[in-house]
Amino acid sequence: MVKLRKIILLFIVGFVWSALSAQTGIDSPYSRFGIGNIATQNPNARQQGMGGIGNAIATNRFVNPANPASYSGFDSLSFLFNAGFNASSVTYTTTKQTENGSSAGLSYFSIGFPVMKWWHVGVGLVPASRIGFNVVVPGTSQQGVKAYKSYEGKGGLSTLYFGNSFSPLKNLSVGANVNYTFGKSTTSSFLYFPDSSYMATTKVESRVIANDVSFDLGLLYSVKLSESNFLHFGATYGLKTNLNVKREYLVQSQFGGLDGEVEYVIDTIFYAPQQKGTLLLPPKAGLGIAFEKTNKWLAGVDFNWQNWENYELFNQKDSLINSWNIATGLQYTPNNTSISGYWKRVTYRAGARYNQTYLKINGQPISEFGISFGTTLPLPRSLSTVDLSLEVGRRGTMAENLIRETFVNFTVGVSLYERWFVKSRYN
Repeated sequence: MVKLRKIILLFIVGFVWSALSAQTGIDSPYSRFGIGNIATQNPNARQQGMGGIGNAIATNRFVNPANPASYSGFDSLSFLFNAGFNASSVTYTTTKQTENGSSAGLSYFSIGFPVMKWWHVGVGLVPASRIGFNVVVPGTSQQGVKAYKSYEGKGGLSTLYFGNSFSPLKNLSVGANVNYTFGKSTTSSFLYFPDSSYMATTKVESRVIANDVSFDLGLLYSVKLSESNFLHFGATYGLKTNLNVKREYLVQSQFGGLDGEVEYVIDTIFYAPQQKGTLLLPPKAGLGIAFEKTNKWLAGVDFNWQNWENYELFNQKDSLINSWNIATGLQYTPNNTSISGYWKRVTYRAGARYNQTYLKINGQPISEFGISFGTTLPLPRSLSTVDLSLEVGRRGTMAENLIRETFVNFTVGVSLYERWFVKSRYN
């Protein structure tokens, strides 16, 4: 019955994820470019509390898709289930005004289990990118009439991964994720005249649907320094991928259609249904190192890079630059076997990250940094936990009439740990 309840829970999570994935909310004006805002590499609440590190972390407490070789850390008799919910609040600031936005939804779920002592499997669903913006640019027409242009977008990409990790040698594991990346995005622009209700607006809308398979590789090597101290080295590589995409392009004149108003279409100027093409996702690479004292503390550093200069959509390049990020984090557990003090069994985390995004606008590189904190709260009489993380950071700049975003991300996750592969014994 316990197993059955967990299977039902998996289906419920999958259903709710599908329902919420379409509810993007306002995220960032910068998500207008490329494939949107790239989702954090490691959405798990535990990793977010440590700045998002994961390239050199293998554990029996959560599934870490950042490095598929990490699945080797699962216990030989255990079953893992992880799921998380994220809420974000953002303040957008320019030299002239300030606005607020927010978004919320499921951020991940995953399962992990052993097949053989030397073979472990991880399966899950995580966000890959996110699009959510609504920007109005004021101006005037050639005739001197006030003319505004509104840009809107929603959607993004998600990744369903199936990973395998193998341990051919002692202290060495290799792994691979087979990723099914899918999603839909809708972007549109409106040219309208706010001082006249008799002048038609011009709407340009593009809908892009993507779905295809990609591959990530990973390697993890551990050096035993003493009975309980270890040094871990991790490396990851994501292969270049051409995702199959379909695009529908529409230009029409209309009345209404802004701020939830009803659209009254006057004429279709241009329509291109179901154009087939490709979206080139460039290769990426990552390195990591972590020091660990078993059941006590862990500290690590990650570096990741991706070749976004080669990004293409329908054979058209974009003005993107190569991205990179560096992250560091640590965790500490006072005494994980303490009976007298609950807070001694709680794990505490902190971390920081700096991202150079793939955007450079008006000559200004768009960077991002964040400081994070987290904790893991053990559940009574169980190895399952509730995981919390809080991150505060900034993205962008107010220079060159751009937007600075100050964000707060909060993630709550659950990690269920059960022994599923033990034969019952009766006297």
